[in-house]
Amino acid sequence: MTQTDKMLGEELLARLVGHFGVTHSNKDGGYILPDGSLLNLNRSNLSTKQYHREVAALLPEEMQGACDEIGIVNLMTTTGMIRYEAQGRVHVATLPTPQQRQRLFNIMKYSETDYLVLVSDKTAATIGEQKFKSPQAHELLRFFERCFGGEPKQFRADEFAIGKDGENYILTFRPGKLEVARYDSVSETFTVEPQFKGVLDMFKQRLAKIK
Repeated sequence: MTQTDKMLGEELLARLVGHFGVTHSNKDGGYILPDGSLLNLNRSNLSTKQYHREVAALLPEEMQGACDEIGIVNLMTTTGMIRYEAQGRVHVATLPTPQQRQRLFNIMKYSETDYLVLVSDKTAATIGEQKFKSPQAHELLRFFERCFGGEPKQFRADEFAIGKDGENYILTFRPGKLEVARYDSVSETFTVEPQFKGVLDMFKQRLAKIK
């Protein structure tokens, strides 16, 4: 992360905390800040509760995505925040800090609910997904290290679609409506966007089924 990105992240965090405030109640929070505190969305009060899209709405225009979900990933990537829902869902886009891992552990360890933990990269593609039930702290750490440790990304097939452009085939990342790979039928060559290089094998396998 560049110094400029770091400053932007700190400015966004300050703006969000100034707007929503923080809370110690897991039921009221909606995001875990890098220091382990919770952004107060008043989730336990139906008349005053805030939604994740209202947090994303405070993003600068240039960080807004093609859909709310991409805007939220941009927000998490820039600030390091973790999105969570007390009903059983966690969404991560950067390696959690020790304070965030401790907070997650506290949220999940006594819950009777299974938690689905999703990990996205900066493009908003899903690169990790696992269910946890009252996990041990080391289980969470191992999972996050595997996702962010430089191993080849494991993309979700249902986030990508194959289409045709004339006689050529293209692979599109559906959430972002981005062309991420292309097969040239004349030269029989593949080109892949660098941040999506892990989709090449998937593209080849799916292409073999339709050609």
